[in-house]
Amino acid sequence: MSVPGPVRRDVPPRPIAAGLALTAIVLTVVGGWWHTGSTLIAVEFPTPENAERAGDPSAVMSAAGWGFALALCYGLGLYLGTAAAGWVWRTPSARTGVRFGLTATVVACTTHLVENIVLLSAGGSVAAGSVLAHTVTALAVVKYSALFPAAIIAVTGSAVLVWRCVVHSPQELARRAEHVLDTVPPRPLEPDDPPLPTSSDARATRWLQAYTVPDVRPELISERWRRGMHTTGFCLSGGGIRAACVALGALRSLREELLDARYLVSVSGGGYTAGAFQQALTGAGTPPPGGTVLRDPETVFTDGTAEHNHIRRHSSYLADTAGELLATLGRVARGLLLSLAVLFGPALILGVALGWLYQRVPLTSLSADSLDHPTPRLGAAVAVVVLAMAAFLLGVFARDKNGHPTGTARLATDCAGLAWIVAGAAVVVPSLAWAASWLLSHTDRAIDVGASVGVVALTYLSAVSAMAWRNRTVLRRRFGFLRRNTATTASLSVPNGLVRRLLVILTTGVLALLWLLLLGAAVMTEGRDEALWTALVTLVVVVLLGGVFDITSLSLHPFYRERLARAFAVRVQRRHSDGQVVAVPYEPSETTTLSAYGVVAEGVRFPETIFAAAANLKGEHRTPPGLGAVSFTMSAKWTGGPDVGWVRTDDLERIATGRIRRDLTVQGAVALSGAAFASAMGRMSRWFQVLLAVSGARLGAWLPNPGFVRQAREAARRGDWTYPWLPQVRRLPYLVKEVFGRHAHHDRLLHISDGAHYDNLGLVELLRRRCTRIYCIDASNDSPPTARTLAEALELAWQELGIRVELHDPWCADPGSARSQYPDHPLADRLAVSPVITGTIHYPPESGLDEGVTGELIVARGVLWPSLPYSLLSYAAHHPEFPGDSTSDQWFDHGQFAAYTELGTQLGLAVRHRTTQPPTSSARTTHPTFDPEDVHAAPPTSQRR
Repeated sequence: MSVPGPVRRDVPPRPIAAGLALTAIVLTVVGGWWHTGSTLIAVEFPTPENAERAGDPSAVMSAAGWGFALALCYGLGLYLGTAAAGWVWRTPSARTGVRFGLTATVVACTTHLVENIVLLSAGGSVAAGSVLAHTVTALAVVKYSALFPAAIIAVTGSAVLVWRCVVHSPQELARRAEHVLDTVPPRPLEPDDPPLPTSSDARATRWLQAYTVPDVRPELISERWRRGMHTTGFCLSGGGIRAACVALGALRSLREELLDARYLVSVSGGGYTAGAFQQALTGAGTPPPGGTVLRDPETVFTDGTAEHNHIRRHSSYLADTAGELLATLGRVARGLLLSLAVLFGPALILGVALGWLYQRVPLTSLSADSLDHPTPRLGAAVAVVVLAMAAFLLGVFARDKNGHPTGTARLATDCAGLAWIVAGAAVVVPSLAWAASWLLSHTDRAIDVGASVGVVALTYLSAVSAMAWRNRTVLRRRFGFLRRNTATTASLSVPNGLVRRLLVILTTGVLALLWLLLLGAAVMTEGRDEALWTALVTLVVVVLLGGVFDITSLSLHPFYRERLARAFAVRVQRRHSDGQVVAVPYEPSETTTLSAYGVVAEGVRFPETIFAAAANLKGEHRTPPGLGAVSFTMSAKWTGGPDVGWVRTDDLERIATGRIRRDLTVQGAVALSGAAFASAMGRMSRWFQVLLAVSGARLGAWLPNPGFVRQAREAARRGDWTYPWLPQVRRLPYLVKEVFGRHAHHDRLLHISDGAHYDNLGLVELLRRRCTRIYCIDASNDSPPTARTLAEALELAWQELGIRVELHDPWCADPGSARSQYPDHPLADRLAVSPVITGTIHYPPESGLDEGVTGELIVARGVLWPSLPYSLLSYAAHHPEFPGDSTSDQWFDHGQFAAYTELGTQLGLAVRHRTTQPPTSSARTTHPTFDPEDVHAAPPTSQRR
């Protein structure tokens, strides 16, 4: 973590810091207001309206004389404000902003002082169009362009410091310091990352630290292996409802092996089934009255049971009727409108504010005349050239003779930034305002309104297309009103997905253009009263939606979580009235807290359920190119991963606020593990993610960063009141981060999405826990040839953990591998010799296991093979897409549910047929009873505080 841990020695005592911050705000605001009324503006930016003021030498001399006091006023305010910002902003990007604020403050004050000296030397007389006039304009342009970002940084930083001074009271810090948090720090990657507990081990550090999993004791696993006992794990792959059905069938026929396992890791669709088992077997919560809850792990979700029939009846869990489909589309529309309001509101507010500033400080004269394009002043052009040359020259000396960066490197970057700001203020913004004014003057009001409505409709259409285009055939089959009778030649000639891609690209471009045009139109209001009132109302709306409401509620995540719970969250109950066994769905109001509901009832034999998701990290080179995400798991005991740190789940639930706590539940973990459509998608990143963020059609969510939680707790213990704490709600800045793809590892919250964005099998998580026997149910729908998802998982295991897996005849599980044996079979091109791939796992020394300890991998792929029942092969013959229905098909009918669950059952039977006795020791048993206390104990790196 790059968030610094040591106490800030430069922070003054709380009352003094608050006083300085308030002083900074007052001085900056007063200085800015004083500046806008100064006679100097008439000299700096002469116009016909202020020519009289600019021509009075005595007034100019007086203003220049008072200018020294003015520069001292706002300069002191900006300095104190940026210092305050430095006390409360700790991240690398924020520190860069603070340094830029200091540079801008120095530039603004320096140019102001030089301008005053020049005017006093000239006796206050400046001839229009003279070299002196252009010099004064150039100095003024640089001054105001530097003042704007410096004032924003100073005022914002001071306001944050005052807020934390009030909110982070001594009593609140003491309360936080009393929190008992069991945490494990993340592995360091950069030189300024906090160190892990010291170790003299000089082996491959990255591999060694990647095995950091609390409660796992490799020496005990090795001891069990020598005694002939396996540490067994099951992993259920992603793949939506398809994978859930396959997993449901496989766990039915592999029930004995499942109950002897230590871990059940699930990803995405596999999590639907794992969550269903967990919620049916938990002892948490208040059971519904009128019956006795049954928790039998040997029979739960087997054929013919009430709970199995409940899932069967809800296999089309998103929408089973045309009415529910319309309701789903309505949720998308609602999220779209609210998200657009939150994102486009700031354009209006910023535009009105800029218009007010341009009206008082006319860097470039705004013009609504379609034939009079705003021309930047010569002084502005000179300012851009001078700043650009300064950045270039400083960049030449940015490194010493040894190649080490010097202090001028930062100055070069700051000068380049100021040059861009000057160009934007003098050219870009006035041009946008002119273009917006020209467009509005040449179109009818009805057309303007219609165009806005059309853009919203286009965005909505594109968002739905991005989610459902590949599933259009299924939608037509399920809902007759979407059916069409014929396909035109033109549509057949368009490559699959091209229309969707073009539609999304067009929509994203139109949205960006509309945002800029709205900004420009607001600038042209030039701060009129009605515009200011409109901006104020808009600000209230944006603050309510983006600052009070949780942005997750603007997305599809809550809807997705609720629909999954409706289908998969049930208890099995024997009614007192008639003795019938029924499946009772969980009440929507019941919060399935992960630490409580993630544990099965006392005396129930069942593995520990782990929901594998992905934490998206981008923009900091914390992940290899193309991966973009790291491991993030959620279980009843621990939440996090080796790259972001770990925290006890019950501790995390205790410190998180109610809105965030909704996702720290079994149902929330199931939904996040299956958040396939998100604004960040790790290794599965797609070009339409920006549209998903803007439209609200996103399933991911933000959860507390375990590494940050650890450091915030340490800051509270030190009495560091300037250190931030977890946010109460996920506000507008997190939506902006999704739109721009900024996912920093040091943020208070991490963006969590589908586990498939890291590893679609969950295999790496079992290998990280040093399992010596792994059953992998792979329903990931790989296109032949090869099991691509398995290959990616094995490569990731090597890169992350140094594990080599030796597969035994993996090609026998490829579709078509049985063609030579059954050349006349109607499904010859789709049949595999066997669905089972076995392999030997070779752990490196960094795993902590004893030398010679190996593991056994059994992978059951969702393919067809000759010995399947006739009914299933017949179904495959009539449904060419089986068993590879698209993951986007979440509307399974009875036939699909029956076919995939039966396929899973047959996969389990095939695994049993192929499973070999454990390697080496003859005393090793095939399915030993597992004692959790044998393997798990308090980890040495975990610290109970």
